[in-house]
Amino acid sequence: MAGRQPLLSGVYETVARRFIPRFENIDEPETRLRYGVVAGWISIFVALALFVVKIVLAFLAGSVSILADAFHLLSHLANSAVLVFSFRVASRPATAETPFGHGRMEHVAPLVMSIFLFVSGIQIAERAFHQALHPAPVHYWTLLPWILLLTILVKQWLAGFIRYLGERVHSHAILVNAFHQRIEAAVTLAVIAGLVAGHHFERPEFDGYIGIVAALWILYLGFQHGREAVIPLLGTAPGRELIESIRKTARSVEGIEDVHEIIVHDYGNMYILTLHAEIPEHLGPDKMHGIAEHCEARLRKQFRGEVVCHTDPLLEMTPELQAVEHRFRQVVDEMDEVVSYHDFRLVAFSPGKLILVADIDGADEVPEKDFPSVAKELERRVLEALPEVEYCTFYVTPKFAYS
Repeated sequence: MAGRQPLLSGVYETVARRFIPRFENIDEPETRLRYGVVAGWISIFVALALFVVKIVLAFLAGSVSILADAFHLLSHLANSAVLVFSFRVASRPATAETPFGHGRMEHVAPLVMSIFLFVSGIQIAERAFHQALHPAPVHYWTLLPWILLLTILVKQWLAGFIRYLGERVHSHAILVNAFHQRIEAAVTLAVIAGLVAGHHFERPEFDGYIGIVAALWILYLGFQHGREAVIPLLGTAPGRELIESIRKTARSVEGIEDVHEIIVHDYGNMYILTLHAEIPEHLGPDKMHGIAEHCEARLRKQFRGEVVCHTDPLLEMTPELQAVEHRFRQVVDEMDEVVSYHDFRLVAFSPGKLILVADIDGADEVPEKDFPSVAKELERRVLEALPEVEYCTFYVTPKFAYS
C-alpha cells in the first residue's frame, strides 16, 4: 500500500498537468480556477458515462436498486456542474457591490451539494421501501455484479484524482466532490451485495433492504456536508497552523518582538488580516510606523489580500515594573478563566498610586457573555494583591482574535 500511493500520485499528476498548464502555481487565481474547473468537468463526463451504463443495466435486470443508483449519479452530475459554476463565479474580480471578490462562492458549492445528497437519499429510500414491501423479481446474470464492480473501480480512481486536486489547492468544495465520489462507490457496493444475496437466497426484497440502509447513510452525509458548508460562510476559525505561520512571518520583521490579537477573514481567494505587533517603545512613533508597514507588506506577499498591523509599544521593563508584573502574573495564574495576558502597562495616577492596564485572553470554555464578570473578578483580586494600584482597566479579547 505504501508503494501504491506514490504511484497513484504520479499518475494523478501526469493527468493533471495535461489539463492545467501552470500546474505548480497554485497561488495564482487563474490556476486555482483551472483546478476547480478540471475537477468539475472530468466528474461530469465520468458521471454521464456511468449513468448510461447503469440505466442500461437497470432495465436489463429490472433492478430498482440499480436504477436508484443511476439516478444518484445524476445528482452527482448536478454537483459537478455546481462546482464548475462556483469556481467560475469565485474567479470574478471585485466590484463595487462585492469589494472582497467572489471567493466565498467556493463555500456555497458544498451547501448546494448537500441538498442534492438529501434529494438522492429520499429518492433511493422511496424506491427501496417499495422493493422491500412489494418485491419484484430481479433478472440476474453472472456478469452483472462484475460490471457494477468495474464502475466502482472507475469511481475510486476518479475520487482519488479529485481529492488530489483538492488537497493541492486546499479547496473544501473540491474535496467534498471527491468524497461524494466515494459515497457513490459505497452505494454501488451495497447494490451489488443486495443483488448477489437476493439471487443466492432467492429473496428479491434484499435489494430493497440494502437500498434503505444506503439511503439513510446518504441522508446523514447530506446533513454533515450541509453543516460543514455553513460554517465557512458564518466565519470559520482559522487553523492553528495558519495562525502560527502568520505569527512567524510577522516576527521575522526586525523590531517586532511578538504579535497577538490576530484576526483572519477568509474570502476563499484572499485573506483580510489584522494583528497587534509588540514593538519597543524607545524606537519612537516614526520607526514603529515603518516597522508596521514592513510587516504589512511581508504578510500581503505571503498570504494574499489585505493586512492591517496595529502597533503596541513595549515599555522598558524597569525593576519596579517587573516587580508589579510578577505579582500581577501570580493573580492571573490563580484564575482558571484567564489563560494569558498582553499589553501590560502601568500609568501613574498620583504619588504612590498606579493604574494597571492589560488585555486578557479568556479560556476557550468561557462564553463571551461572562467576559465582563471575569474582568471584574480579576480587578477585585488585583486590587487586593497590589494595594498601590488605584484601579484597573481590563479588556478581554474576543474569541475571533488569537494570541
